[in-house]
Amino acid sequence: MRANKPSLYLYFAACSLVVIFKLLGMNSSVLYAKSAIIPLLFVYYFITNNYKISFVKALIFLFCFIGDIFNLLQFETSPLIALMSFLLVNLLLLKLALGDLNSLKFNKQDRIPIVLTLLFVLSICISVLNLQFENIVFDFSLYILYGVASAILNFVAINNYLKKANFAFLNLMVYGVSSMISDVFFMINKFYLPLFAFEFIQVFVQVFSYFFMVTYFISNDEYKLKIKENEISQ
Repeated sequence: MRANKPSLYLYFAACSLVVIFKLLGMNSSVLYAKSAIIPLLFVYYFITNNYKISFVKALIFLFCFIGDIFNLLQFETSPLIALMSFLLVNLLLLKLALGDLNSLKFNKQDRIPIVLTLLFVLSICISVLNLQFENIVFDFSLYILYGVASAILNFVAINNYLKKANFAFLNLMVYGVSSMISDVFFMINKFYLPLFAFEFIQVFVQVFSYFFMVTYFISNDEYKLKIKENEISQ
């Protein structure tokens, strides 16, 4: 067994426990199981990447962990800390996605897919933000800022994949769309129509979406390494 496999298996086990505990209404157990997800994925990535990690990716893991924990805690400022943590995650992922975008060359034929992607992302954001939300404790502009960051990340990720359909960009796109779905159900359940089904979908999609984020990291590292090796060989 490869050294990185145990942490990956434990990650899927932790995700499964989160889902089971959520179904059983064992919220305290959900907190314990969910707190292990990001550390396990961090170990998996760190070992897979030969015990190396960039500063940006380390911050992404850190803020994902902080956001997950404070989302489940009942402190007065917990929602704000969680929101700002995931906002920073989106901004840092956007930085990586824009770096990928700069390596791609677009032409006139790409205009239609770009416009369609823009309309798709905007329609989702506008539809959600136009709902009559209630019980919002903090300034709604913070949620708008978060929504804009998420929309731009998805817009860039989808266009990266449409232009260069490789495995790395596919995983970033899947993570972005999954994250947006999770956020939509979170907002609806928290501030519009509280239903256990919405909360369960949000948790289920979120915990498994992290796998696609980490797979993007690994695949993109391998993709960039191959490009460098080809440049050296030439």
